Amino acid sequence: MKQDPIALLVVIALAACAGCGGGQSAPGATASVLDLGHAIAASDPSWDGPPAFKRDVVASIEKDGYTAGRIDVEEHFGTHLDAPAHFAAGGWTVDVIPADRLIRPAAVIDVSAKAAQDADYRVTPADIRAFESAHGTIVDGSVVLIATGWDQFWNDRAKYMREVNGVKHFPGLSVDAVTVLARDRHVAGIGIDTASIDYGPSTQFEAHHVSMALNVYHVENAANLTKLPASGFGVVVAPMKIAGGSGGPTRVFALLHR
Repeated sequence: MKQDPIALLVVIALAACAGCGGGQSAPGATASVLDLGHAIAASDPSWDGPPAFKRDVVASIEKDGYTAGRIDVEEHFGTHLDAPAHFAAGGWTVDVIPADRLIRPAAVIDVSAKAAQDADYRVTPADIRAFESAHGTIVDGSVVLIATGWDQFWNDRAKYMREVNGVKHFPGLSVDAVTVLARDRHVAGIGIDTASIDYGPSTQFEAHHVSMALNVYHVENAANLTKLPASGFGVVVAPMKIAGGSGGPTRVFALLHR
């Protein structure tokens, strides 16, 4: 029998976490892939404002018979991974995050309705309890994705960062919520469709300090999270493997059952 390779990846992702019931799906089941990232471009919103990406053409089909370019990019730009070393002394750099922590079962906590009413909304332990009441306990080793709907503003930095008098305004997670996910649920990673897991007004990045001390990585500036089911799917997180890097631009994919 011919197997669907994407379905097989779904099974691998779901089975990667011991005790995850999604790993019992048949390898031959049809499946699909959803891209959870933005294409990287100089026009993308950067943290400070000025462009944080540049691509120079060094060869073209017309002139050289092939196409090539040279890029200059910040580690934490576009859809990217924050390695634990970003805020934790002795934490994993991006190149030493174990590969099996980058292919994981996933869950989505959707707070888009709350974020639409409050740009500074922070996910709380109550949001996590409500999710688990409806969908079951978040299993160890999962990647938890926070869907705020903020990716709809990606092409407009003013709306995406909502900076007023030097203070940014976008949703994130509370320290208490991150403590539950990182310390109590032992997640592998936390992803969000905003510029940071800390909400916009934060200047001390308190949530980062909690999660990264426990070697939990982040995916920030994700896309399409509101299109995902609450659970029962896997993710592939594929950061640029920069030696000693505190993070890097990242491709992220959801592996979904149709």
